[in-house]
Amino acid sequence: MEQLLQQLNLCHDLIEVKGEKGKINWLNRFCATFLKFASEFKIYLPDVAPKYTMESSTDLHVETIFLCLTQVVTCITHLERIINIEEATTSSYLMTRQHFVDRILWCIRRLFASLSQLIEDDSKLALEDLTFVELMDLALDQLESHKEEMKPNGTYSVLPVEANEKKDDYELCELANHIVRHALAFANVALEPDKRALTTLCETLLSECMAFSENVEDQTPEERKLEALSLERALYSLEGLLNEALLRLVFVCLLDVEDTSVKRLKQILAECNDNSTVDQLINDFDIKMDRIQQIGVFAIAFSQDVKTKTIVRSCLASLESLDACIVPAFQLQRSATSTALHHANTLEHHFNEELQIFWNVLHEIIDSQSLVNNYLDMLVQKIHGATNEEHQKVVQMANVLLKHFGLAVNYEALDEVGKRLHNDFQLILRECKAILKHPIAIDPKRIMKRFKILYSILAKLRDVLGKSKNTEVFNGSCLESNLFASKRQRSFFKPHRSRQQNVTTTFNSANNDSELLSFQLTEILRIG
Repeated sequence: MEQLLQQLNLCHDLIEVKGEKGKINWLNRFCATFLKFASEFKIYLPDVAPKYTMESSTDLHVETIFLCLTQVVTCITHLERIINIEEATTSSYLMTRQHFVDRILWCIRRLFASLSQLIEDDSKLALEDLTFVELMDLALDQLESHKEEMKPNGTYSVLPVEANEKKDDYELCELANHIVRHALAFANVALEPDKRALTTLCETLLSECMAFSENVEDQTPEERKLEALSLERALYSLEGLLNEALLRLVFVCLLDVEDTSVKRLKQILAECNDNSTVDQLINDFDIKMDRIQQIGVFAIAFSQDVKTKTIVRSCLASLESLDACIVPAFQLQRSATSTALHHANTLEHHFNEELQIFWNVLHEIIDSQSLVNNYLDMLVQKIHGATNEEHQKVVQMANVLLKHFGLAVNYEALDEVGKRLHNDFQLILRECKAILKHPIAIDPKRIMKRFKILYSILAKLRDVLGKSKNTEVFNGSCLESNLFASKRQRSFFKPHRSRQQNVTTTFNSANNDSELLSFQLTEILRIG
């Protein structure tokens, strides 16, 4: 352990001393030193992996380490590009270089803190550190425990009896309060109808929880069981609506890419003198960033795959870092200096790169059937009595499905019937787009006919995806995960293998095109 911390200190000194002016040889030296640290961490990781469980703070430290390692790799890639440009143009881009140097230093400090606490701190995680899904699991486990054994004070064991020695009891109302906190944080950025519905369900959950916890001594076992069922129904209802609201928000965020793109923001800030227009665009951009952050937070919560969690966390960390400095960088373009323009272009490229990775990962893990079903719900609302503008919008939303099945992992999951329906979907979508853009007014009945065909094809595709999912339930390799997903009714993400099977999975750096000396982390953190 001491050797790891010493190696990390060497990395810190290398970056801090020459971060502002180091050349490619300096960066290669840092990479070699950091590679040595990562290699030694690989040896150390099996000692902490057995402790990697939801109830231990070891979980939080290990995931922080994975995040920081990924962020360091990301920043090194950009530092290399900057140094190569500097050497080719004899220019100095200190401002851009410092952005990535500061992020590396922050990651090294976090690595140092997490490593220091890894051995010493084996305490139970506070409820504030648990995700929405983990809190839901604890609450539902308590209710399940209540059905088997009832206690007079309304507090129930979280785990089966054999695990009770390892965990303290949580108060059910305390769990409900933290669940509501997560749900309301999402509701703040959700679409208006979902915001109202989520707020109402949160109030219902708290009300049911109070009813369950009060007047315990005056209730019969049958009455207590009814109260427990009502509370369980409130928990499932909140989770179910949150699933659907997440998917609707994904559609809206992807639809708004062009309207609130960082490219448009950069252009307006460089050219526009109308403060009201600039302020509105910045406000729209901030809202979109808040929504992306919340989508990412719940993507992490619903995912049980360590690799996926790490990639999403890294994208969110990059976007959050950029969110704080990208608007000032774009405003600085007005000076028209080469340094300012390079800084703005680099941050724009980095932002788009991270956002693309984020959406691609989301598409890989979002449940295809749920995504199609969510789109069908929106489509059926637009079939009758909608304006041409609303028709245009719902057709644009179908591009999200094109993107989703455009990824090989999702397309290859389709059987032959599914692939045929996907092809039919592409054809009818092109027809819908063409008829809405036709310069001559088209009979509304002809437009409606194509929308109905679009709905019919996607409904068949949804059913095919449902059959495939049911077939997987009987596949031995996926049996446990699919049954778990079915029990919890989580439709936002595809089911994964159990957490313990994925503890040793690491992030893949295959997309890292860096030519730096021997710097590949693909195998470094893999536990054999």
